[in-house]
Amino acid sequence: MSEILAEVSTALRTTWRDVSVVGEIGRFDLRGGHGYFALKDQSSTLPAIIFASDLKRVPFRLEPGLEVVVRGALDLYAPQGKFQLKAFAVEPVGRGALQLAFEQLKARLEAEGLFEAARKRPIPRLPRRIAVVTSPTGAVIRDILHVLSRRFEGLAITIYPVRVQGELAAAEIAAAVGHLNRRGGFDVLILARGGGSPEDLAAFNDERVARALAASGIPTISGVGHETDVTIADLVADLRAPTPSAAAELVVERKDELERRLAHARQRLPRAMRSRLALDRAHLSALARSEALTGFSRRVREWREAVSQGRDALVTRLRQRPVEYGRRVAAARRLLEDFSRVAQLPRRRDAVAGSRSMLSERIGRGLERRRGRLGEFARRLEALGPLAVLARGYAVAYRDGSSAPILAASQVRMGERIRVRLHEGELGAVVREGGRMSEAGPLFRSREEEP
Repeated sequence: MSEILAEVSTALRTTWRDVSVVGEIGRFDLRGGHGYFALKDQSSTLPAIIFASDLKRVPFRLEPGLEVVVRGALDLYAPQGKFQLKAFAVEPVGRGALQLAFEQLKARLEAEGLFEAARKRPIPRLPRRIAVVTSPTGAVIRDILHVLSRRFEGLAITIYPVRVQGELAAAEIAAAVGHLNRRGGFDVLILARGGGSPEDLAAFNDERVARALAASGIPTISGVGHETDVTIADLVADLRAPTPSAAAELVVERKDELERRLAHARQRLPRAMRSRLALDRAHLSALARSEALTGFSRRVREWREAVSQGRDALVTRLRQRPVEYGRRVAAARRLLEDFSRVAQLPRRRDAVAGSRSMLSERIGRGLERRRGRLGEFARRLEALGPLAVLARGYAVAYRDGSSAPILAASQVRMGERIRVRLHEGELGAVVREGGRMSEAGPLFRSREEEP
C-alpha cells in the first residue's frame, strides 16, 4: 500500500505541480499558522492547505463563501491517503486582492466604531510643535515644509522618517506613531504620502497603522495620495486632507491672515469699548432717574418707622411678660399645693370602684330576694283569687245587669233571670226553685239522690 501511495504522490507532484482551481471556500480553519480549507463547486469538493509562509502573503482574509482562484500543486497525503491541493497563491474572483482586503478591514473597523465622528478630536488652531511621519526623500516632505514655512514661519517641525511602501512600511509607520506619542510634546501629527497605485498605498490600508492612529493621544491628520484616493488611515485619522500639501495648509492658518484679523480686531476693539461705555453710561443714567433709586430715601424712612414700631411692640410685650409669668408661677404653685390630693386620686378612684362593685353586688342580691318574695306572694294571691276557686269547680251567680255576686238564695225571686260565671265562660239561667240548704247536708247531690 505504501508503495502505491508513494508512486501516486510522485506522479501528482510531477504532472500537476502548478494548477489553478476556481471555487468557493466552503470552510476555513487556522491551525498552527497554516490554513486548512475546502474548495467547492456545484457538484464536488477539493481539500486544500496553504502553509503559514504563503498565507502571510495573502493580503485579504480567507473566509467561507468567498470565490477565489487558488494556484498550487496536487498532492497525496500518504498517512491518511488524502488527496489535496497545496496552495501557494490565492486571488479573489471578480476584484483585486487589495480591494477585497480594504473592504474587509473597513467593515471590521467600522463595526468597532473607529470611524465615528464622536471619537475624532479637534485640531489645535495654532500648533507650535508638529510631527510629520513620511519618507525623508521625495517631493512630499519638501512640499509640506514649504507650505508650513510660507504660512507660518518659526514652527517646530519634527520629521520621523519611515518607508511609505513595501512590506516593511506598515510596521515602521505604526512604530513611528507609537514612538511620537511616547515622546510627547507635539500638538499635531501629520501622516503623509504622495499618490500611487493601490499596491503602493497598501501600507496605509494596514490594520496596524489604523490601530496606531486610533490609539494616538496626539491629534492626527492624514494626507495620503491624491484627492480621489481613500485609505483606512484617512478614515481613522482625526482629519483627512486630500493631499499632503493640503494637510500642511489645514494644520495651521496663514500668519499674515492671522495678523490681518488681529489688526482688524485691534481696530474694532476701541470702537466696541466706546460703544459699550456709552451704553453703560446710558444705563447708569436711567438707573439714577429710576424709582428704585429716587424712592430709596422714602423706603428707608418707612423701614425706620416699621423698625421703631416693632421695637415699641417688643418692649411692650417684654414688659407684659413678668406679669404673665407671675400668673403662671402662681398657678403652678397652687397646682403643687394640691399635688398631695391629686396624688391620692388613683387610690380613691380604686376605692370608689371597689365600693361601686360591692354596691352592685348587694343590690343584685337584694333584688333577687325581693323577686323571690314577690313570686311567692303572686302564687298566694293566685291561689286565693276567684279564678282559682272557679277552676276547682265552683261558680258565681249574678243578677242580669249587675256585677255584685248573689250570696243567698233569698236574694232572688222565682223566674228571675241570672248569669252564672264558670271557670271558662258564662251561662244564662232562670230561677225555678229556691230555698235554704241544710248546713249538714252534702254540697252536691248525685243523680240517684235527686227526686
